[in-house]
Formats: sequence, C-alpha cells, structure tokens
Amino acid sequence: MKLLWHKSIYPKIVAGFLLAIVPVYAAALYMNESGLRSVEQEITHSLNAKTHFFIRTLEQELRSTVQLMNDLSQDSDLQKLSTIAPAMSRSEYFQSINRLQGKMRLLQNSNQYMQEAKTYVPLIGKTIEQVSYEGAMPTEQMEALAKRPDGIVFEWEDKLQLGMVYPERWRTDTAPNFVIAAELSVPKLQSALLQLASGDGGAVLLGGDRSWTLTPEGGGTIGNRLAGHIDMKALTNTEFSKVPYNTKAVIDGASYWVSAERSAFLNADLVIYVPEAEFLGPLGKYRILFFGLSGFSLLVVIGFSGWIYSRIHQPLQRMVRAFRSIDFDSPRMELRHKHHDEFHYLYEQFNHMVKRLQALIHEVFEQKIRSQRSELKQLQSQINPHFLYNSFFTLHQMGAMQDYDNIVRFTRHLGEYFRYITRNAADEVPLKAEVGHAKAYVDIQTIRFHNRISAHWDDIPATWEQLHVPLLILQPLIENAYEHGLEEREAGGQIQITMAADRQTLHIIVEDNGERLTDEKLSGLQAMIETPDWKGEITGLSNVHRRLQLKFGPESGLTFSRSRLGGLRIDMKLPTAREERY
Repeated sequence: MKLLWHKSIYPKIVAGFLLAIVPVYAAALYMNESGLRSVEQEITHSLNAKTHFFIRTLEQELRSTVQLMNDLSQDSDLQKLSTIAPAMSRSEYFQSINRLQGKMRLLQNSNQYMQEAKTYVPLIGKTIEQVSYEGAMPTEQMEALAKRPDGIVFEWEDKLQLGMVYPERWRTDTAPNFVIAAELSVPKLQSALLQLASGDGGAVLLGGDRSWTLTPEGGGTIGNRLAGHIDMKALTNTEFSKVPYNTKAVIDGASYWVSAERSAFLNADLVIYVPEAEFLGPLGKYRILFFGLSGFSLLVVIGFSGWIYSRIHQPLQRMVRAFRSIDFDSPRMELRHKHHDEFHYLYEQFNHMVKRLQALIHEVFEQKIRSQRSELKQLQSQINPHFLYNSFFTLHQMGAMQDYDNIVRFTRHLGEYFRYITRNAADEVPLKAEVGHAKAYVDIQTIRFHNRISAHWDDIPATWEQLHVPLLILQPLIENAYEHGLEEREAGGQIQITMAADRQTLHIIVEDNGERLTDEKLSGLQAMIETPDWKGEITGLSNVHRRLQLKFGPESGLTFSRSRLGGLRIDMKLPTAREERY
C-alpha cells in the first residue's frame, strides 16, 4: 500500500516553500513590468512632444508665409503691373518692379524653410524674383497651384511648393492676374527632421494624400513603411487633430514605437519613430537578467525540491514501506542510511527494534513449535485402544479361519502403520510418504470392515509428490471418517479422497457418506479451527490444522462443509512451502 500523496509531508514542504517565494517573485515581476511601463510612457510622451512641437512650429512658420502672400496679393505695385502695366511709364514700371523684388526678398525670408519666392505676372510675361525677373511660369505649375488652397504644400518637379493664384477662380483658357509661388528648402527640412531623430530612429514628413514624402538623408524607407501601419481614420479623427497618434509596428522583425500627427493646414503628416530596442535596450537586458534569475530560481526550487525528496521524503517513504512490509511471523528487515543525520538515528533504532522483534518472535515461535511437537508426540503415543483391540480381534478371526494370505497382508500393513506413527527421526516427510501411510491405514480398515466401507483414491499430482509436509496430517482425517462418520453404517459406506491442484495450492479433499453429521457438529468443527485461542480439547483435526498453518501460513489448513455424498467434507489446503526467514 503506497503512501497517499495528499497525506505525504513532501508536497506540503514544497508548497510552503513556493508560498514563501512566489509572492516575492510576483512583487519583483510587478515592479519590473511597472518600471517598464513607466519608461514606455516617458518615451511615448517625449516622442509626442517632439512630434507636436515640430508640426505646430512648421505650421506656424508657413502660416506667416501664407499671410505675407495674402498681403502681397493686395499690393498696389503688383495690382498695377498685373492690370495696367502697358499704361505705366517706364520709370514707374521699373520702380514697381524694384519694390516688388524687395517684397519677394521679404517673402523669402519669412521663415527658415523658404528656399525661393517669386511672382509671375502674365500681363508682362515676367516672373519677378528677389534680384531678377525672368520669363513665363509653366502653365502646369499654375494649374497645380490653382488646385490647392492657400498653404497646402505640394510637390512639383521634385520640389515642395506652396502659393496662390489671383483671382482664385480663373478660366484655364485665360491667364490669371498673377501667381505667387514659394519653394521650400528640402535640405533644411531634412536637417530639421534629422534633428528630431535620436539614435537609430528617424522622422518622415508626408503629404496627406501620400503624393510626396520627405525623409532625412540616408533615412531609407523605414519611415514610409511605418507610415503604412498608421490608422488613417484615427489620424484624421478630431481627437487626434490636436494630439499625436501613437502605435507600435514591426518591420523586418524589429519593433518600432511610432508617433504621428497631422496638420490639416498643410495637409501633411509627420511621423517620428524610434526602435524599441533603443530605449528599452538596457531595460531589455534587465528583463533578460530578471528572467535569467527567474530561471535560476526555478532551478533552485527544483533542486531544493529534489533535495527534500531525496533527503527527507525518500527516507520517510522507505521507513513507511519498511513498517508496512514487516512480516510479524518472521520479520527480516534492515535499513541503511548513508548520511549521519536524524534518519540515520531513526534507521538504527528501527533495525534495533526489528532485531529485538525477531528475537521475541523466535522465542514465541520456538515455544509454539515445542507445543505443537508435544501435541504430535502425544497423538503418536496415544495409540487408539479401540483400533488396536479391533485390529487384534480381526487378526484372531483370520487365524481361527486359517486365512493365512490375509494374515500376511494384514500384519504387513499393521507393521507399516505402527512403524510410521512411532517414528521420531523427522517432523516432516514427503507428501508421497504421508499418502502411503494413509493408504496403509485404509487397507487395514478395508480388511477389517470387509465390504461395509470402501475407499476411493485420486493419484497425487506428480509435481506435488515431494512437497514436505508435517508428519501425520492425512491419516487423522480418514480416521475421523471411519470412527465418527461411518462407524455405525452396516453397508455401503464410502470414503472419497480427491486431489485437486492449481499453480499455487493443492487441495486434498476427504469426504464420506455418513449420516450422523448435524449442523451443530459442523459449526463446532468450523469454530474450532477459526478460533486462534481455542480452549477446547486438542483433537487430531485441530492439531493437523494448527501444524499446517504453522508450516505453510494462514492461507493453509482445514475447512469443513457438508459433502455431496451426505456426510462430512474436509478440504485440506497445501500451498507452496514458503521459505523460513528466521
């Protein structure tokens, strides 16, 4: 029988250890994750601040430029040149051109990102710049300017531009009064975007319709690919029109934190991204260290559990198994413990107890053996006077009748019988010899009772012939049938001796067809063998039962029942002999 797991001390010790270490581990994990979230929030806040500041600064710079364009559209010199230039005097014409060039310089210097500012006046066919005036502006450029509201940045011939057409609505088959165009400095914008990036991060400025993209020198395509991960609906939502939009994306196996904000005025989006490994790198090392320590702690728990199992649980389990496996009929158990600890002391005391128990059992066993032997000797010495008298009377009758052949047979069987029951050289004999003695007894009774009682024998199974059994175990069973079952039967008496064997047990069954067996007698016989401390008369049957159990164990012995022939049925069970262990 194994020790139930829920009753073992081992899982309780391990559970207690885990209860002590798991809260500490959980607290450490919580602090680590809390710190990580705090850093992520700070980095996200920093990215958002950069994004918001740059996009609003750029918007403010270009707003001032657009405002100057609007003011310039109402300039008297530009109005004259665009409407009455042919009527102006030469001096007045050039004076207006010079003043307009000065205003172009003012427009070009209106913000740090302006590359060039110019105004095209179709009436005079000239494009006025800061220090010069050239030919006509391409019609495609004018149409591109006309399609976009003031301040909207667009790309034309790989240049970022913004401007206005006056009047705003003009027919394409006629020329407008004038066109004001401003070109943004791509290098300056790239430099500004580069300053926004930190480490391996970057920034990208995109047109709202994705018709143009501006990235720092060497910025690659990461920014464009990350922009594809941005939810356009979320970006255009009013909730994100004043605050940046955040997301996390994975490109080529690398994670990036992305902050984006849209300028409705410029119809442009700014995207700033930073590799997660850049700002979580040290924390990632700490996380690796934490999980490394967690793994080490797990190994410590496993090792500690194994140590408890080998140093505490296994010794306890061995001791429990030892206690449960002690055979109190013949204890032979010794425990060894290689460590000099408390279990070594307990094992030594256990071994001492077993040795003492062996000595006590040996004394009791020897006393029991002596008692059984004395009973056997008593049975051997108590030759039944009736059997002896009847035997001599039968012999006398045969002599009177001069039946010499039967006298020879009878005296031979009688001699073998008395020689066998009076032998004292050995307490055990082969089963074959015991059966031979019982057959000699039956032959004597057959001659004596003539045809009144007949006996029928089964042969002994060959594998059981040499089984050593106690002396005189079969004859008392047959004698009981003659004396108590069939003594008063005048004819037709039967005794059946059956041998039935399996792999473990031999059954020798003695049955008779006597008519004197009552239920009370049958119950008394069964009670006699089932009561260990039977105080009644020690009979041949009880002696046989006790000696069989002493030899073969409690699974052997006699059982009594009513025979199918009508009389008593005695079943003698002889299991395979167990080795003596004392």
